[in-house]
Amino acid sequence: MNPLDQLKDIQLPDAVSIWPPAWPWWLLMVVILTIVAVFVWQYKRQAWRRTALKQFNKINWQQPKLAHRDCNKLLKQITVFKFDKTSARLSGEEWLEYLDTKTKQPIFMPQLRPFAHILDEPNIQLDNTELQKAVRTWIRKAKC
Repeated sequence: MNPLDQLKDIQLPDAVSIWPPAWPWWLLMVVILTIVAVFVWQYKRQAWRRTALKQFNKINWQQPKLAHRDCNKLLKQITVFKFDKTSARLSGEEWLEYLDTKTKQPIFMPQLRPFAHILDEPNIQLDNTELQKAVRTWIRKAKC
């Protein structure tokens, strides 16, 4: 009798399944989903800034008086929408000081003090490029 005839076939283990994944894969999926959720949340949370910058870019700076009014209107809309409704009653230097409280560093006072009175006194001279820069910076940096 041949001793090789007494050998039994090798029992192969079952095929390794792709599901369920090992715990490190679950952890990786949770981390990735959390990161995506945070990015989506931040994107939605900052939607008002994108909208405000689009409105700001539509302002016609060829007509300074209308541009000043539109800048003031845009800033009022933002503060009423994002901060508090009582900001609608503010005007003059109190208004600019309020705007500066919403950023880490002052943007409007004292450099753009004439902007506080530009709507009431049309003869005030104001550097439009400085105002544009200030409003754009304020929209980007206002903390809420």
